[in-house]
Amino acid sequence: VELQKRASRYLRIGSESLMTAAEDLYQQGFISYPRTETERFRPEFQHQPLFQQFASLGDAYPEWSNYANQLLHHGAFQNPRAGQHDDQAHPPITPCKAVDPNTISNPIQRDVYRMVVKHYLACCSRDAVGRETTLSVRLGQEDFHATGLMVLEHNWLEIYRPWERWSTGQGELPHVQVGSRIQPHSLTLKQGRTTPPNNLP
Repeated sequence: VELQKRASRYLRIGSESLMTAAEDLYQQGFISYPRTETERFRPEFQHQPLFQQFASLGDAYPEWSNYANQLLHHGAFQNPRAGQHDDQAHPPITPCKAVDPNTISNPIQRDVYRMVVKHYLACCSRDAVGRETTLSVRLGQEDFHATGLMVLEHNWLEIYRPWERWSTGQGELPHVQVGSRIQPHSLTLKQGRTTPPNNLP
């Protein structure tokens, strides 16, 4: 069910097309059994060999190889959280081998494989870290204020782009130090109007 929800949300793929593509990927050995509801990995599941496979992609697919190296060597790995469901027969839907997705000729299969890989790597990552911040900038004699999120560590969000972003208020704010000077790229003055509410029935 979760796979279908995310495929619909991120890829705009219907359930029938998704499951056909997922079954084909399973038959080819690219992903594990796709019709499971299992949400937890067994303690004996080996994540490191999979990370090593993705790291070995190198320049063929640097987004995944660089991220896998972070999980392997830079303390970015965190054991995936365990959900409630376990069918006792299959692991959560997981990539079974690392391949450059561009070598998968079918576009729907390619997108589904890419989503499964990104989701798996994100599940094995540390939480993102951020803080809500108010940014105040003086431009000439005018003061401008923005409230939003300053992300300190993207962690799992890094691999889950562009599907997931973390923002509050007026969005993600840039990293600046108190008292620092900034160079604005553009200044825009917007006009608008509000309308009164409709009559109560």
